[in-house]
Amino acid sequence: MKDIPNYCLKQHNTFKLDVKCKRYISFDNLYEFVLFGKENQQIFYDKFLVVGEGSNLLFTKDFDGTIINPQTKNFGILRETATEIIIQSEAGLKWDIIVEETLKLNAFGLENLSLIPGTVGASVVQNIGAYGVEVSDFVESVKYFCLEDFVTKTLTKEQCKFDYRNSIFKNELKNKAIVVAVDFNLKKTPACNTTYADIQKYFQSDNDITPIKLRNAVINIRNEKLPDPIVVGNAGSFFKNPVVNTTKFNQLLINFPDLRFYDLQNGNYKIAAGWMIDKCGLKGFEYNGAAVHENQALVLINKSGNATGKIIKELSEIIQEKVFDRFDIKIEPEVIII
Repeated sequence: MKDIPNYCLKQHNTFKLDVKCKRYISFDNLYEFVLFGKENQQIFYDKFLVVGEGSNLLFTKDFDGTIINPQTKNFGILRETATEIIIQSEAGLKWDIIVEETLKLNAFGLENLSLIPGTVGASVVQNIGAYGVEVSDFVESVKYFCLEDFVTKTLTKEQCKFDYRNSIFKNELKNKAIVVAVDFNLKKTPACNTTYADIQKYFQSDNDITPIKLRNAVINIRNEKLPDPIVVGNAGSFFKNPVVNTTKFNQLLINFPDLRFYDLQNGNYKIAAGWMIDKCGLKGFEYNGAAVHENQALVLINKSGNATGKIIKELSEIIQEKVFDRFDIKIEPEVIII
């Protein structure tokens, strides 16, 4: 366990922003952390933030508080049924590792979520999703450390109140819980989800699609479209895809016949934010060392390596304004701005 004052967070945020926190605490043993938390409760009454890999954060300034960085990484089969395998993973494990390891165990379902940066704990807080799948599709329960009574508790999938890039941990339990482990309900029989257009285009006439093939396809698609945060600072998709009702959708379709959308089958439609940003002519747009990625307009990058979080935030606001002016739609950040 580490407890370090005045700590640099450049290696703990994928925008590679040179910011500091007042105090940094990391732990790789849950029991040790629970004891520490009970003995140092004041930490949680002051300003604090739980950070995994920092792959969905934008720091606009130094963090005047404590960063808590779970690094617990135990993983394994909890139980099995005739058709299902229940996997338990601690929160600090890198997300893509669990996708890879579950396939080795012939536990299927997470393939579409391959190569998403971040940790297991962050995956349920954010309800990560990609290529027609969300992590909540496979969550059975979430174990968390409650900061109100300093004991560990468990929520069922339904109690987590999952929604599009949202969960109870971003609302009622914000600053009241630290995710420590997640149980995933995966299938023993493959059922590859290839409904997403990019995946269909990738496979074309190939009908022999396996979970391993699907994972490799998603990795290849992501590598082609998205910049590697190790090479250039970014946080993946910066904006959420907005959801509109049927009336608004029909208006958009009249004005933009090439509209990129996904029918949610409930009277609402998810509009591709990246497509709208591209339509505004902003792909590749640069702003004081920050930029819109040239291949994927949904991604903002620290192109110069020296852009500050404040500059990246200003770039995001420019984009929001231009999209609103053209489409009368307000796009919201998926990235958490600190």
